[in-house]
Amino acid sequence: MVYFYLIGVLCVASSVAKAYFDTKKAVKAEFAAKLLASVSFMFCAVYAIYNNPDATDYGIFILCALIFGTIGDILLCLDGFFPDKPEYYKFFNTFGTAVFFLGHVMNMVLLFVYAPISETPFLLLAMPVLPLIMLTIILSGKITLPKIKSYLMLVYFAIVDGVIIGAVSFVVNSHGGTVGWIVLAASVLFAFSDCFLGLFHYCPSLKISEKVAPYIVMPTYCIAQVLYALSIYYIA
Repeated sequence: MVYFYLIGVLCVASSVAKAYFDTKKAVKAEFAAKLLASVSFMFCAVYAIYNNPDATDYGIFILCALIFGTIGDILLCLDGFFPDKPEYYKFFNTFGTAVFFLGHVMNMVLLFVYAPISETPFLLLAMPVLPLIMLTIILSGKITLPKIKSYLMLVYFAIVDGVIIGAVSFVVNSHGGTVGWIVLAASVLFAFSDCFLGLFHYCPSLKISEKVAPYIVMPTYCIAQVLYALSIYYIA
């Protein structure tokens, strides 16, 4: 466990470094720090699987979701290398977001497999919460995205909502011990990071500081990923 925690601390420290370089517009250093953070949380998962071989199936599922996160990280950082080519920004941003979406889908499916929603169907009543909040923001005219992309965000945040519901179901069902609360904390932090990032980029009227936002988005995201990896230790 000591090595796991060391790698986890390295991950979070790298995320803070990434935020610092982001505020300084040091593109290459930011990319290196973000890559180190992403590789670190993947190593956390690998190390956890190695130490809890009985959880290999669950661990591999978590690892695959983390890999999607890493690929998304890389894609979303590459646009900074081409400041004079907006078409590159559009390409990397679109595919990076799509990969993150797939990672969220994997997390949701995993949670629904290990904590069948059929046992807690009442939780599905909360499925529209995040999409309705996003729809309210879109209709208010505060979103700067084109209409089509704005409404695609409703789908994205429906899946984010689904991840949280899956995590709550994970706690309510047979995994209500340590692992359940770890997964719930990871899912809430992940959702918070995504929501905050979306509001920061696409709701300029909120006037979220460019000097503050990076220190909120990346660390909460990385802590969430480390917690998902940590859950591999505790899953029965």
